[in-house]
Amino acid sequence: MKPAKERLITLFVLILTILGPVALSIYIHMPGVELPVKYTGLKYSDILNGLFNPIFNPAMDKIGERWFSTEKYYGFKNGSYKCPIPYVDYKFEYPLFTGLLWYISTCTAFKYSTSIDEAALIHYYIQSAFIALFYVLLVYSLYLILRDILRIKPLRLLILLLPSTIVYMVYSWDIIAASLAVLGTLLITKGGRNRVQPLLAGLLHGLSISTKILTAGIVYYYIVKYVSIRESKAHEFVLYAIGVVISGVLPFLLLYWYATQGFNYLVNHHLSWYCENCLYMPLVKDIWDSIHRRLFISIATALAIVFPLIAAPWRGIDHTVEFKYLLAATFSLILFNHVFSPQMILMITPFAIIGLESRFLVLYGVADVFNALIITTFFEYSNPWAFGSIPQYMAFGRNITLLLLFIYVVGSILKDKIKYVDRLKGRST
Repeated sequence: MKPAKERLITLFVLILTILGPVALSIYIHMPGVELPVKYTGLKYSDILNGLFNPIFNPAMDKIGERWFSTEKYYGFKNGSYKCPIPYVDYKFEYPLFTGLLWYISTCTAFKYSTSIDEAALIHYYIQSAFIALFYVLLVYSLYLILRDILRIKPLRLLILLLPSTIVYMVYSWDIIAASLAVLGTLLITKGGRNRVQPLLAGLLHGLSISTKILTAGIVYYYIVKYVSIRESKAHEFVLYAIGVVISGVLPFLLLYWYATQGFNYLVNHHLSWYCENCLYMPLVKDIWDSIHRRLFISIATALAIVFPLIAAPWRGIDHTVEFKYLLAATFSLILFNHVFSPQMILMITPFAIIGLESRFLVLYGVADVFNALIITTFFEYSNPWAFGSIPQYMAFGRNITLLLLFIYVVGSILKDKIKYVDRLKGRST
């Protein structure tokens, strides 16, 4: 009787955490749908407002400035050029896998529509389908990790019902990056007799980087782990590295070769961006000051150097500790970044689910609520980028809460490392 009840609860949790956020997020951002609450920020998405309209909608001012080729722009404008290519024809600031999905949806939309509004809707439906598919993979991967590796009940999946998942899912491509990262982690953690599993894990992790670069910390963790443990599994490391290079490095090299102008724009766009909701804003209030970027680079470099020196993973590392490492690796490139757009928290949430103890998930929920309020309040103020506005107070609350969690996670990792070293000393004596 009890197993049947548990299976029913598990099924209910899976259905709720999949259908609830997907349906609500698609509804919130749907073009032409008027929401019961009048918050402009809830309607905003990068998929439409941040990219599609500024690039393609003739009603937007200075639309031509987004394009590299004037000839291609006018060809698109008069309807003779149906499938303009990101990076080649116009500026696009997201990595290659995101660009591929973008090209598929926009090309399809322009081929099968008669107006820009109709094209926007078709594009939105296709992107929503992509994101929903990867979200289902994310939830199921997390469920398998909780059930088969951590051996705990799937109730933790209810964290995905927090408002940030709903507000920022069909908004940008962070869910896709998170899904690929978690699925790769599932493969490499579960192991098995399949000798190509490390290659598949590397391909997935590389593809995650080609969606949103900030999951690179996960790859760095596994590289340090393979090198530091030095088990007789060199072939696994080689296969994993090959997978990462194929899907996470080679696409950028090909982009640089084929569309140098588009590659340079992508890189310069991110390097020159302002302090967007970043941790350092209360200290340096000028959001365009380069010190924000320098602080991020300095802290990220310091963490990358210190990690293998004093906190490298060890042989036989417990899965609960390993997931803390992965959470810290994800934190490192997002929390300390000079750009912490609110949707980026979706790359942290899955690793918080598997890397935090239950009592700390409550604190993570507080950070999530602060994060959801950033865009909700953003368009209600004249200067929402500046410290002192309500959106930046929300970002400050989120950042401080996540910083406390990061400090705890790192402290817990170091504590486990010390215990491991003490056990080795005890055996040697």
